[in-house]
Amino acid sequence: MSASSTSELRTGETWATAIQTGPNGLLWSQVLAALVVVSFCTWLYFPKFNNLKVPFVGYRSWWEPGLVARVRFAIQAPAIISEGYSKRRNAAYRISRIDGDLLVLPRKYLDELHNVPQKQLSSIRGLIKNFGGRYGGIGLLGESNIGTQALQSKITPNLVKLSESMRDELKYALKKEIPDCQEWTAVPIQPLLLTIIERITNRVFIGLPLCRNEEWLATAHKHSHNVTLTQIAMRAVPPFARPALDLILPTAWRYKAAVRQAKKILIPEIQRRRHLEETDPDYEKPNDLLQAMMDLSTPGDRDSQSQNLAHRQLLMTLVAGHSTAAAGCHALFDFVSRPHYLEAVRTEALEVLREEGGEWKRQSLSKLWKLDSFLRESQRYNPPIGFHRIVQDPAGVTLHDGMCLPFGTHVCITPHSVSRDTTIIPNADEFDGLRYFEQRRRSPDDATKHQHATADKDHLHFGYGTWSCPGRFLASAMLKMTIAELLLRYDFQYSQGKSRPVNSSFEEFPYVDVETPLLMRCRERGNGNLNCSNAT
Repeated sequence: MSASSTSELRTGETWATAIQTGPNGLLWSQVLAALVVVSFCTWLYFPKFNNLKVPFVGYRSWWEPGLVARVRFAIQAPAIISEGYSKRRNAAYRISRIDGDLLVLPRKYLDELHNVPQKQLSSIRGLIKNFGGRYGGIGLLGESNIGTQALQSKITPNLVKLSESMRDELKYALKKEIPDCQEWTAVPIQPLLLTIIERITNRVFIGLPLCRNEEWLATAHKHSHNVTLTQIAMRAVPPFARPALDLILPTAWRYKAAVRQAKKILIPEIQRRRHLEETDPDYEKPNDLLQAMMDLSTPGDRDSQSQNLAHRQLLMTLVAGHSTAAAGCHALFDFVSRPHYLEAVRTEALEVLREEGGEWKRQSLSKLWKLDSFLRESQRYNPPIGFHRIVQDPAGVTLHDGMCLPFGTHVCITPHSVSRDTTIIPNADEFDGLRYFEQRRRSPDDATKHQHATADKDHLHFGYGTWSCPGRFLASAMLKMTIAELLLRYDFQYSQGKSRPVNSSFEEFPYVDVETPLLMRCRERGNGNLNCSNAT
């Protein structure tokens, strides 16, 4: 059994011991469990009303209990969202989710919503609510946007310099994480990609040598895993039941333990950097996200406190890693399902590598038009989380046509519906891996519009306007570098009798079966193929 597995078992044992030795022993746990169940059923059964005069979608009759509609959305969200879009493409509708109602707006409001200040319509509050509120483990992100500022002002403008570090870490990760694949070898591809992406992310976020500290990597991974599970649990109960659930939920105990451990690892590094900056005139600051947040913080503010910087670093790793790895997983599944794209993508990648002296650089990644197109199409076909905002203005927000969004309204726009609308994207129901390559080639002056990292009204997977994902350029660069390297080193195929796993969902969150393996085998040397047995 691995060290991480042992640690998790010990955490579970600690929780069980606490339950049994708490007030009245097991009676305490039974009372708490009963309270959670009663509050859960009460919350689900009764509908939630406000001043919005907008119809619901997902109810089968006017007398159907909210409990049934909310549970139905948990297991049939894509179908209900599609139903709402087909019925009310250019009008608003509401959906009953387990933790509350969502107001789904058509994309005609995008520019207007985009111009509403964050203090009135908050994206970070939408993110926190989606993670189960204040007990979901990411509340610190709501205190300031210093992490976003650091990404936008320090990381994205420096991707040319950072690409060398990313390339070095990718090669290190491939050598360390991928087993010997001289013959066809079954590899669970999603966990593998997540590990590789986490390593590259940490190289950019905290730099050497900490990014290769196995204790830090295990802590960050454990934190991400348990925050995600806690999010699901917290969203399943009403807000007033969450404090009780927070006391007895094993995953909540585990992510908090991970936060404590992360602080033990990172705080000495933060203090070391500050000491060198104050005492060594020749000290050169590291070029990473941690240093960027340190530089942007104001001395004396909470953002500058070492424990908060360490915790925020952990949260930034959580936000960055999983979505990028999921996109890469979908892309590899789509390549294996549609192998006729592989030759064109590999040929282009080899030509670019030869031009750039055999090394991936920021400018070389921008030349991978075919891979970029395939990744964008894969993302369009397998869209990530929706577009969520919370009305923060006590007076509400009034739109140009008179629609008033009351305080606390959870507003969203669904990228999936837009990306499958044939009136917006021609032949939207067909997968065309070179769709955006052809569009860029036909319209060179408009080429940037069709890039993977570009967010526009037709492709909302990275958000829109000032609400766009601040790390999308970094994520796109990591993804292209990783997928290109894997395709040039390995052949992939499904096990005999297997095919692409069907996408599943919990509520509006899509996911793919993480246990689905792909068969990997080193490509034959020659013809420009890279040496998979020695990632150097």
